[in-house]
Amino acid sequence: MQKHVRYRIIELTKAEDIVREEIIQPLWNDYGTLSRVFLQAGEHESVIVKHIKIPQQANHPRGFVSSISNDRKVRSYEVETHWYQHQNQLMPDGAPTPKCLDAFADGGELFLLLEDLGTRGFDQVLYSVSWSEITVVLSWLVQFHAQFLNDSANGLWACGTYWHLATRPEELAHIEGTRLHLFAGLFDARLRCGNFPTLVHGDAKLANFLFTNDRSEVAAVDFQYVGRGAAMKDVAYFVGSCLDGAECERLESELLDVYFDALRPCLPKEVDAKVLEQEWRSLYPVAWADFERFMSGWNPGHRKLTDYSDATTERAIDAITEELLAAARDACLAAGRFIQENRNRPLEVKSKGFESKASDVVTEIDLKAQAIILEILEPTFKRYDLGLLAEEGEQDDSRLHKHAFWTIDPLDGTQCFIEGKSGYATSIALVAQSGQPILGVVYDPINDALYEAVTGRGVTLNGNPIEAVPRSDKNSAKTKWFADRSLRQHPNFEQLANHFEIQFVGGAVMNCIELLFHPKAVYIMEPKKALGGCAIWDLAAVTLMLTECSGSAQTYAGGSFSLNRSESFYFNDTGLVLVSAGVKVDTFLKRIKAMSNLSEGKDTTPSRQ
Repeated sequence: MQKHVRYRIIELTKAEDIVREEIIQPLWNDYGTLSRVFLQAGEHESVIVKHIKIPQQANHPRGFVSSISNDRKVRSYEVETHWYQHQNQLMPDGAPTPKCLDAFADGGELFLLLEDLGTRGFDQVLYSVSWSEITVVLSWLVQFHAQFLNDSANGLWACGTYWHLATRPEELAHIEGTRLHLFAGLFDARLRCGNFPTLVHGDAKLANFLFTNDRSEVAAVDFQYVGRGAAMKDVAYFVGSCLDGAECERLESELLDVYFDALRPCLPKEVDAKVLEQEWRSLYPVAWADFERFMSGWNPGHRKLTDYSDATTERAIDAITEELLAAARDACLAAGRFIQENRNRPLEVKSKGFESKASDVVTEIDLKAQAIILEILEPTFKRYDLGLLAEEGEQDDSRLHKHAFWTIDPLDGTQCFIEGKSGYATSIALVAQSGQPILGVVYDPINDALYEAVTGRGVTLNGNPIEAVPRSDKNSAKTKWFADRSLRQHPNFEQLANHFEIQFVGGAVMNCIELLFHPKAVYIMEPKKALGGCAIWDLAAVTLMLTECSGSAQTYAGGSFSLNRSESFYFNDTGLVLVSAGVKVDTFLKRIKAMSNLSEGKDTTPSRQ
């Protein structure tokens, strides 16, 4: 320790000298040391010195040594310093923490001078605990969470915990393609956007609690990741740090009962304790899922990834899915039934300025149906921090910035509706920022048919699973081509009609729904310059349903098909090819190109597949 630092400690503590210094432990990843400094005389027998020194070259046990990791660590020490200098002073007596005696920077290094809790009897670090010791820590967490209910977290992490999603992009990238990755933003948003935020310790593991000798009291240390968040993140993380999976499962209900029994008397009178408890209990499995998301990307073989954490994560996914699916279902049915009730009324038809008639027309029914949908979905926007892309009205760019967004087509096939023909439907989907659909709902009001799909869980029709259509022999029948009426203007329409069974069902949504029931069927749109045609809101729900039934979707050139393109929400520039399970896309497109060659007088004869 430098001489001037020693002198500062001596002067501050009014000690005569420093007797000795012992290192308690190095800080994570060689970012400094935590030491106990013994003093001669003065006001303190000993103090704790946290010496933070950012290494020139960090070495991470899991290989995460990027600037992201370093910036997160540096920020954590800034947060801890702010905590000890400000919010720590507000801690209730029943939740002890070390007092901050000084905090200063010197030569690019940071020093925190803290009270030695051992001088107050908090000197027992435990590596296993009994039930009574668990309840002591839960009591500490209760008082901490109650004290900072609705705190703004000024100077702290905007979202607490060291595994917070926004600070862990590298770990998230390691689980890309999994359901955990798809639902990661929903876990995070649900925990961030509750009605009763508080401060969370952020690293509330057993090792960060110091017990008295009789283990009846406990104090907490290490506030690098304290910030605003859901209290259950602390509770779930603490429980997982001291119990194995089987114990977590067996004691879950009892643990939560102890926590909430202690919490109720600590809450301000103006807080509805029943409503708060209901929300926080529902967030407990989400907190587990959020941590599992991090651990799966950071260390997939870690002992904390247990059968219990897996099952609890599934509970969280099920609860979130059912809530959002129910909202989409209710909205879709309400809008669809409104549309059907008004099918025979006189309509004022307006233009949106597109060349394509199917894309151009809009009626007051479209607008009112969309308003019905948005009113029903409205609570989910805040609760899950969602964006919006709806066909009618002004478009914003929330879909490009939010982790997920609702996309809505209140009345697909408006021209069919205007003409009093079948082929129109209401479609709603939730799409991840990556462009992958999470869930989708389509309602066909003419046939009172409700289609629902969730990624990885198949498709249902009026609540009953749609069974996979048997693959027919490739020579047994013509491929069915479902299309809107504009296909009649295709220069090769006669050749197409000779080689394919072309059917005009209605709008894009109902055309694509047909692919679920036919083993050899396609829906295709060639690229074109004119803006319009199929858009994200037309295809989000039905492409999910198609892929869940073993079909596929791609651009006309064979590229990947994203439902969140930054360039445009229309697909006129790329075109699209959607096929059912029994169609080989490459073979199909070769036939189309062969027909184009025939129309140009070239000697190419397509074989019938």
